[in-house]
Amino acid sequence: MPASTPSLSRALVALLCLVASAGAPAYGQLRAVGTAVPVVGDASEPFAHPSWSPDGTQLAFSRPSYDGLWVADADGAAPQQITAEAGAGFTAAWAPSGNAIVARVARFEGPRRSDAVKVFDLATAETRTLTDYRASMPTLPRWRADGTVVLVADDEAEALATGLSGIEARQKARTVYAEHPASGLVVLRPDGSRARYLRTERIINAAGSPDTRQVAFEVVGGDLFVMNADGSGLTSLGRGHRPTWSPDGQWVAFMRTQDNGYTFTAADLFAARADGSDIVQLTTSEALEMNPAWSPDGTQIAFDDNAGTIYTLTIDDE
Repeated sequence: MPASTPSLSRALVALLCLVASAGAPAYGQLRAVGTAVPVVGDASEPFAHPSWSPDGTQLAFSRPSYDGLWVADADGAAPQQITAEAGAGFTAAWAPSGNAIVARVARFEGPRRSDAVKVFDLATAETRTLTDYRASMPTLPRWRADGTVVLVADDEAEALATGLSGIEARQKARTVYAEHPASGLVVLRPDGSRARYLRTERIINAAGSPDTRQVAFEVVGGDLFVMNADGSGLTSLGRGHRPTWSPDGQWVAFMRTQDNGYTFTAADLFAARADGSDIVQLTTSEALEMNPAWSPDGTQIAFDDNAGTIYTLTIDDE
């Protein structure tokens, strides 16, 4: 069934920002508690891009360049390198059961890059290559609730069987969101049908809410937005990058950055209610705090800084 496609003109962006800011308090009830705790990494061995396991007991992370993939306990103990492959840390995703991670990895032959999808079984240390190496792989692999992996493209969704035992979903069938350079935001519904929204925009860093009924995403050159799965309720959260949802689906944390055209000069973490009504600044230090990831129990946000250290910050919602 064809879906309506909202158009995100610059005038609409400005209007959404105006509506979101009008009457919105500067600070909401959410707050950071105490100071951030360093977990792993430093200037001599820098790490970045943390992501929580579904049960909150572990963190996966990579190098700032996204090369390689490691897993450690949530407090940084017992770090283990999973792979050294290039690009493995770029939005590597935990299986719903928490016993595997899927990633798109890169291989270079001179200036030529090709990508493949691999699954890393954490229980057996086995690696499964799910695709051949391809010169073009514009989308990222996503887990479905049944433990399979999909590559969501413009007109099709390629199902990739993992071949791993013990991957069982905790959730029922869920909506999957993916960005595609030629199709904007692609929505794959549990029944296999697809919808495409914002086709004229370049969408990045799409993150489905815990119940998958909403999605947060960035528009390149524009704002951070939240939208319902059916394309309704488009809401601007203002400037922001790398959205991550609170487990209750009420808040979206993200980073706001400044740069000089070459490198970041400032970065802090913020959180906004998903309806755009409240916004909270969570960090204020001189370090560049980036790449937030909300813990499954909602009590912490993991992030990295420009010195190559991953931290956890306690969050309270009174």
